[in-house]
Amino acid sequence: MKKTTHKVSLLKACNGLLSGALALLGYTSCDSLGETPDEYGTPYAKYEIKGKVTDRDTKAAIEGARIIVKPMQWKSDETFPPQAFDTLQTDKDGNYLYQNEMTVIDRFRVVCEDPSGALKADSATIKMDPQGGEGWYQGSDSQEVDFELKKQEP
Repeated sequence: MKKTTHKVSLLKACNGLLSGALALLGYTSCDSLGETPDEYGTPYAKYEIKGKVTDRDTKAAIEGARIIVKPMQWKSDETFPPQAFDTLQTDKDGNYLYQNEMTVIDRFRVVCEDPSGALKADSATIKMDPQGGEGWYQGSDSQEVDFELKKQEP
Protein backbone atom coordinates (compact mmCIF):
# COMPACT_ATOMS: atom_id res chain seq x y z
CA MET A 1 0.00 0.00 0.00
CA LYS A 2 2.86 2.40 0.77
CA LYS A 3 4.46 1.82 -2.65
CA THR A 4 1.22 2.85 -4.45
CA THR A 5 0.83 5.99 -2.31
CA HIS A 6 4.48 6.89 -2.91
CA LYS A 7 4.02 6.44 -6.70
CA VAL A 8 0.89 8.65 -6.69
CA SER A 9 2.70 11.39 -4.74
CA LEU A 10 5.68 11.22 -7.12
CA LEU A 11 3.32 11.38 -10.12
CA LYS A 12 1.51 14.43 -8.74
CA ALA A 13 4.81 16.18 -8.08
CA CYS A 14 6.03 15.48 -11.65
CA ASN A 15 2.73 16.72 -13.11
CA GLY A 16 2.98 19.93 -11.10
CA LEU A 17 6.58 20.55 -12.21
CA LEU A 18 5.79 19.87 -15.87
CA SER A 19 2.68 22.10 -15.79
CA GLY A 20 4.70 24.92 -14.25
CA ALA A 21 7.49 24.55 -16.82
CA LEU A 22 5.00 24.57 -19.73
CA ALA A 23 3.27 27.64 -18.34
CA LEU A 24 6.58 29.50 -18.06
CA LEU A 25 7.54 28.48 -21.60
CA GLY A 26 4.21 29.72 -22.89
CA TYR A 27 4.61 33.13 -21.24
CA THR A 28 8.21 33.57 -22.35
CA SER A 29 7.46 32.61 -25.96
CA CYS A 30 4.69 35.24 -26.11
CA ASP A 31 7.01 37.88 -24.73
CA SER A 32 9.81 37.01 -27.16
CA LEU A 33 7.69 38.15 -30.12
CA GLY A 34 8.15 41.75 -29.05
CA GLU A 35 4.38 42.42 -29.13
CA THR A 36 1.51 41.93 -26.80
CA PRO A 37 -0.45 38.96 -28.14
CA ASP A 38 -4.13 39.52 -28.87
CA GLU A 39 -5.76 36.42 -27.52
CA TYR A 40 -9.43 37.32 -27.97
CA GLY A 41 -11.24 39.69 -30.28
CA THR A 42 -13.03 40.20 -33.55
CA PRO A 43 -12.26 42.63 -36.35
CA TYR A 44 -14.82 45.46 -36.34
CA ALA A 45 -15.51 48.68 -38.22
CA LYS A 46 -17.70 51.78 -38.00
CA TYR A 47 -20.35 52.14 -40.69
CA GLU A 48 -22.49 55.09 -41.71
CA ILE A 49 -25.24 55.05 -44.32
CA LYS A 50 -27.17 58.24 -44.96
CA GLY A 51 -29.47 59.66 -47.55
CA LYS A 52 -32.71 61.35 -48.47
CA VAL A 53 -36.10 59.96 -49.53
CA THR A 54 -38.26 61.96 -51.93
CA ASP A 55 -41.35 61.48 -54.08
CA ARG A 56 -40.19 61.03 -57.69
CA ASP A 57 -43.11 63.03 -59.16
CA THR A 58 -43.39 65.93 -56.72
CA LYS A 59 -39.76 65.95 -55.47
CA ALA A 60 -41.20 66.44 -51.97
CA ALA A 61 -39.36 64.95 -48.99
CA ILE A 62 -41.06 61.94 -47.45
CA GLU A 63 -41.27 62.09 -43.67
CA GLY A 64 -41.54 58.80 -41.77
CA ALA A 65 -40.32 56.55 -44.60
CA ARG A 66 -39.07 53.24 -43.21
CA ILE A 67 -35.41 52.45 -43.90
CA ILE A 68 -34.32 48.86 -43.25
CA VAL A 69 -30.59 48.16 -43.20
CA LYS A 70 -29.73 44.50 -43.78
CA PRO A 71 -26.13 43.25 -43.45
CA MET A 72 -25.30 40.80 -46.25
CA GLN A 73 -23.45 37.55 -45.59
CA TRP A 74 -19.83 37.35 -46.66
CA LYS A 75 -19.52 36.49 -50.38
CA SER A 76 -23.22 35.65 -50.67
CA ASP A 77 -26.36 37.35 -51.93
CA GLU A 78 -28.24 36.38 -48.76
CA THR A 79 -28.86 38.69 -45.83
CA PHE A 80 -28.44 37.71 -42.21
CA PRO A 81 -31.53 36.56 -40.26
CA PRO A 82 -34.19 39.26 -39.64
CA GLN A 83 -33.06 39.87 -36.06
CA ALA A 84 -29.85 41.35 -37.52
CA PHE A 85 -31.75 44.10 -39.40
CA ASP A 86 -31.91 47.69 -38.21
CA THR A 87 -34.92 49.88 -38.94
CA LEU A 88 -35.10 53.67 -38.83
CA GLN A 89 -37.34 56.44 -40.16
CA THR A 90 -36.73 59.59 -42.13
CA ASP A 91 -37.07 62.98 -40.45
CA LYS A 92 -39.36 65.83 -41.61
CA ASP A 93 -36.86 66.69 -44.38
CA GLY A 94 -36.76 63.10 -45.65
CA ASN A 95 -33.23 62.48 -44.32
CA TYR A 96 -32.02 59.36 -42.53
CA LEU A 97 -28.77 58.42 -40.85
CA TYR A 98 -27.66 54.89 -39.90
CA GLN A 99 -24.54 54.48 -37.78
CA ASN A 100 -23.25 51.24 -36.34
CA GLU A 101 -20.07 49.64 -35.08
CA MET A 102 -19.98 45.92 -35.84
CA THR A 103 -17.95 43.03 -37.17
CA VAL A 104 -16.57 43.64 -40.62
CA ILE A 105 -19.34 43.46 -43.24
CA ASP A 106 -18.59 44.21 -46.89
CA ARG A 107 -22.14 44.80 -48.17
CA PHE A 108 -25.49 46.07 -46.92
CA ARG A 109 -28.95 45.93 -48.47
CA VAL A 110 -30.86 49.17 -47.81
CA VAL A 111 -34.64 48.97 -48.27
CA CYS A 112 -36.89 52.02 -48.35
CA GLU A 113 -40.65 51.67 -47.77
CA ASP A 114 -43.43 54.25 -47.75
CA PRO A 115 -45.53 53.65 -44.61
CA SER A 116 -48.69 54.89 -46.34
CA GLY A 117 -48.30 52.31 -49.10
CA ALA A 118 -48.99 54.93 -51.81
CA LEU A 119 -45.41 54.77 -53.09
CA LYS A 120 -43.55 51.70 -54.31
CA ALA A 121 -40.71 50.39 -52.12
CA ASP A 122 -37.15 50.54 -53.43
CA SER A 123 -33.81 49.05 -52.39
CA ALA A 124 -30.10 49.24 -53.08
CA THR A 125 -27.07 47.11 -52.27
CA ILE A 126 -24.00 49.04 -51.24
CA LYS A 127 -20.41 47.93 -50.84
CA MET A 128 -18.52 49.09 -47.78
CA ASP A 129 -14.74 49.37 -47.61
CA PRO A 130 -13.58 50.49 -44.15
CA GLN A 131 -10.26 52.35 -44.15
CA GLY A 132 -7.89 53.82 -41.56
CA GLY A 133 -7.99 51.16 -38.88
CA GLU A 134 -5.34 49.43 -36.87
CA GLY A 135 -5.36 46.11 -35.00
CA TRP A 136 -8.87 44.73 -34.52
CA TYR A 137 -10.36 48.09 -35.57
CA GLN A 138 -10.54 47.99 -39.38
CA GLY A 139 -11.55 51.65 -39.83
CA SER A 140 -14.73 53.34 -41.03
CA ASP A 141 -16.74 53.92 -44.18
CA SER A 142 -19.64 56.20 -45.06
CA GLN A 143 -21.97 55.80 -48.05
CA GLU A 144 -24.89 57.90 -49.27
CA VAL A 145 -28.02 56.29 -50.72
CA ASP A 146 -30.88 58.51 -51.88
CA PHE A 147 -34.28 57.12 -52.86
CA GLU A 148 -36.88 58.59 -55.22
CA LEU A 149 -40.04 56.59 -54.69
CA LYS A 150 -42.64 56.40 -57.45
CA LYS A 151 -46.38 55.84 -57.16
CA GLN A 152 -47.74 52.31 -56.86
CA GLU A 153 -49.15 50.94 -60.09
CA PRO A 154 -52.90 50.21 -59.86
